[in-house]
Amino acid sequence: MQVNLSQQFEAESLKRMIDATTDVHELQFLARELTDLYFRQRAATAWVVSEQ
Repeated sequence: MQVNLSQQFEAESLKRMIDATTDVHELQFLARELTDLYFRQRAATAWVVSEQ
């Protein structure tokens, strides 16, 4: 699966935000948000597969 150019820029932006962050609480917040997104994506993928 290929990531489109817009998604590549968005990913790079998030990576730079993480790299620039020195506040542990902000990093924890970002990690929680990314974890939530990851599991929502997994649920969405499972739903799409089950609908086929």
